[in-house]
Amino acid sequence: MLSYFDGIFWGIVLILVGVWFLLRRLIPAQIPVFRIIIAALFVYIGIRVLVGGPFGRPGRAAIFSESHLRYAPGWNRDYNIILGRGTVDLTGVSIAGASVRTEVNVVFGSGVLRVNPAQPLRIDMSSAFGTVEAPGGRSVAFGDTVYTSPSYRDGSPALEVRATAVFGRLEVADK
Repeated sequence: MLSYFDGIFWGIVLILVGVWFLLRRLIPAQIPVFRIIIAALFVYIGIRVLVGGPFGRPGRAAIFSESHLRYAPGWNRDYNIILGRGTVDLTGVSIAGASVRTEVNVVFGSGVLRVNPAQPLRIDMSSAFGTVEAPGGRSVAFGDTVYTSPSYRDGSPALEVRATAVFGRLEVADK
């Protein structure tokens, strides 16, 4: 769902592109419209990061910084570390009758995912030009693999994590 700011921005961009297509046949001037659109897109992304838009929500993202992100019930359960360093603490997750699903992404950064070793845990690890390291020496540098804790039973409630590293490093720590 787009916010009011998103709607205004994309509406203006589309109107300008449409006007440019109409006027380029009538006016023989060379205006670098696509360069202007790319520049406006970077300005838009910068504003979204500053105001806490989809690229940065307080408590769930570490962007250009070092952060400690903690699990909180009821939050959208995705955590992102982008061009920074961070720790995602999932030791406080309570599994009562149903599995808890979350996602941890590291892009051009470094992160540590803290989990409770006594909890049933399944981590779907994925990496592209990065590394995801799990306890016991299991890791993935390019591709996908799965790590399960000793207390994990297929079909039983567990903490299920999708851990992804793209040009980054994510270490799963169970201590």
